[in-house]
Amino acid sequence: MTLRLTAHTVSTDTDDGAVLLSRRTGAYWQLNRTGAYALRRLLDGHTVGQVAEEFSAHFGIAEAEARQDLTAMADRLRSSGLVEAC
Repeated sequence: MTLRLTAHTVSTDTDDGAVLLSRRTGAYWQLNRTGAYALRRLLDGHTVGQVAEEFSAHFGIAEAEARQDLTAMADRLRSSGLVEAC
């Protein structure tokens, strides 16, 4: 699954990560640096599996754990209406 921001979502990088805001609903998400990096990778067309492999190698965590965490983040952002699958 790759993602894109919905048409009404704006994203801003911060010193600590990123902030997403829905101009339609007012939903607001703040991501830490790792979450912001993961989201950028997904928005750039990488799949959850590809980002999970990268996180596994970089952070030394199990790929399945990374995949689970990334999927949960993507699902929460989708249910908030900030991103959509593409």
